[in-house]
Amino acid sequence: MIKKITFALILLCTIACSQKNNGIKTGTFEIYENDSLVGKIYRLGNYQIEKYPEGNELIARIDHKTDSTYFLRGIEKVQKRVDSIVWLNKYWKIGTDKYGVLAIPSNSNIDYKYEAVLRKVSEKIETDYLVKLNSLNE
Repeated sequence: MIKKITFALILLCTIACSQKNNGIKTGTFEIYENDSLVGKIYRLGNYQIEKYPEGNELIARIDHKTDSTYFLRGIEKVQKRVDSIVWLNKYWKIGTDKYGVLAIPSNSNIDYKYEAVLRKVSEKIETDYLVKLNSLNE
């Protein structure tokens, strides 16, 4: 269940990317489900790092499809079950620095969708995460 939520959050972040709005591609974001904060995302280029209150961190690769859709996949040495799902993310602006996100599995027949709100909190990325993201994007 936690892995489903984690990958759904990854998708959420992917949805937040936009080729038209570079503000969505880079920065620090918060993810909300039902008005509750569930995690933070640090995003740069084709990668993001997700951090959750329990201390879990995930890395995901983002592949742009259109201006408002992206594929998101977790990066692990061994991918299995939910971890191997590629998520198609769609996003739309709902306010200043706020985006609605819908993520669905693109490589599986699983009847599941993830909905959340992504809020950009800063253009900047904490140094530790910035170093990791720069390395991943090389």
